[in-house]
Amino acid sequence: MSRFLVLLRDDPSGFAGLSPAEMQAIIEKYIAWGVRLQASGHLLMGGKLVDGAGRVMRGATPVISDGPFVETREIVGGAYLLQARDYDEATALLADSPHLAFGSIEVRQIDDVSS
Repeated sequence: MSRFLVLLRDDPSGFAGLSPAEMQAIIEKYIAWGVRLQASGHLLMGGKLVDGAGRVMRGATPVISDGPFVETREIVGGAYLLQARDYDEATALLADSPHLAFGSIEVRQIDDVSS
């Protein structure tokens, strides 16, 4: 089995107009999706990232950030680590992700240099 890093990319304004009830329904879909991945043995870890500024390292000192990941010019709303046979299986596991209604999902295979 290979490991895959899954990055949920989004535009936070896509969630801005939702009512609390709509937001709760979406959160429940994300939870159910994660439970299914975990029950199938594919989810190793993951979750939503904390809202607000991140940190970017350049050298040994963190760069001050005035917004979510502004230095990298991307917004990553969540990160997961999956195990799957190959890219085909990894992407098939993501096909029913509720995130696809709000953004894109990047899947990157982790190079296992230990073997």
